[in-house]
Order: sequence, then C-alpha cells, then structure tokens
Amino acid sequence: MTKQQTIIKKTGLAVMTAMTVLSLVACGNGNQEAKEEKPKEEVKSDVTDTKDSKENLSSENSFSDPKVAAKTFMDIVFKDKTSRIKELTHLSPEQFKETELDLFRKNGSLHIPEDWILQTPSGSTYTSNEILEGYAKTMVDMYQDIDDYTTMSSEVTDDGAEVKVSVRGLAGKGLGQASREITEKYLGPDAYKYNGTDSKELNTVMQLVNFWSLSQYYERGGTTPVVQEPMIFTIYFEKDKNGDYAPNEDTLKELYKGAYGTNDYQGSGSSESNDDIRKTEDSNDY
Repeated sequence: MTKQQTIIKKTGLAVMTAMTVLSLVACGNGNQEAKEEKPKEEVKSDVTDTKDSKENLSSENSFSDPKVAAKTFMDIVFKDKTSRIKELTHLSPEQFKETELDLFRKNGSLHIPEDWILQTPSGSTYTSNEILEGYAKTMVDMYQDIDDYTTMSSEVTDDGAEVKVSVRGLAGKGLGQASREITEKYLGPDAYKYNGTDSKELNTVMQLVNFWSLSQYYERGGTTPVVQEPMIFTIYFEKDKNGDYAPNEDTLKELYKGAYGTNDYQGSGSSESNDDIRKTEDSNDY
C-alpha cells in the first residue's frame, strides 16, 4: 500500500367510468306517453354534456401536447408521481427507478477508484460499490425534493419538440459545502486536504470520500440545497407514430443536468472554494 493510500485509509473515505342506463317505460294513454318524452331528452342532453366534458379534459392532458408530456415527466422525476409513468415512458415505476439510479451509478463509477475501502475513525468500513450505490440513491432522492418547476413554451419540429422549462434545481455549492462539512466532522480535518490535488489517483479517492459524505449528510436528515433563482433550459421529446410526445434516452440526462446549478442557494451564508464546486460538478457532468 502506498503512502497516499495509507493516508486515505486512515482518514476514512411513478377510468373506467360506470354509466347508469335508465330505462323508461311508457304506459297509459297518448298524453302520458308525451309526458314521458321530456325526461328522455334531458337524459340524452346530460350524457352528451358529460361526454364533451371528458373529451375536453382528455385533450388538455394529452401527450399530443409536448408541454403536457414535459410537465408529466418532471412530475415523475421531481415528485415521484407514477400514475402516468407507464403511459409516458413505457416503463414500470420500478424499471424507471432503476433507469434513474443507473445514470448516477455509471457516471459516478467514472470518478472513483475500484476495490477501495473507506474506514472511518469509529471503525466502520464502506466498499467502493456501497458508497457508489448510496450516492446514486441520494442523488435520485434529492432531485425528488425539487418542487418549483414549470413548462414555459415549446417548439415543434417534424420529429419532436424542444420544451423550455423553468426549474429551481439542486445547488452545486450547497452540495459541495455539505460534503465538506461531513468529511471534516466524521473523518477529521485532514481528510479534506487532498481535495483539488493535481494527482489523478488522489482526486478519484477524494471523490469517493465526497460521495460517502454526501450520502451521510442526507441520511442524517440534511436539507437538499436548491438555487434561489430558477434555471431555464430545454429538454427534448420525440413524436411517435400516433402523434404523442415522449422522452427519449437523453431526456432524463438533459433534465438532471439542467436542474443542477452553481449559483447562490437558499440558506447559503458562507463562501465555498472553487475546488468544492468543481468536484461536485464533475460528478454530475453527463
């Protein structure tokens, strides 16, 4: 084990509606039959009005409108609403959740070393895979804490549509600060001194520490930091053969990346080093 490895190990690292059919029975003379006709006309009118109302409601929520598709997709990603997830993404809630986690697993694995073990001063140990899994879950959960988002406009093309959205997303500064505070509190003040080093190997080890610290921060009840001002960006939706819009394989990446910023965040009262911001940005650069 190298001296650098020894140092790191010691510091730790997602109507059916029922209609009642009324049967009217005519009886008696002609006057009685005439009287029976009026209620029949009224029932027919009520049924027609209900049908028109449902058609209008259906049109307002149709994925033939790219803004509806975009709003529904953000509801799924940011609020974990699954009522229309199968209709929009053709995935079950469980399958979509795995898709989300896989994005962070694959991206995070590019920034951390394999086969490393982080040992805390208290004696707890965490493998690289355990830390990566915790990081992926934390990021998905933090994005689901975003509650200020809306669609603004859409530009339709032959094959799809670009939808402009506004999101008060995750604050990179806040995430970096949270990670640093946990690192220094539970691993000791010296555990952070290699952050931003020119050594590629040490940088990957420090990223492992940052992933662990961020997960620990959230698991211990830490608040998800969000930016003060909304970020405006576009996400792409493809048009299918039925004229409906749906996310493609890159739409989720675009949404995650667009909803991550480095400007001021709620509750920020202290400055943060460029190294803190950069390392958190790197791990979310798809």
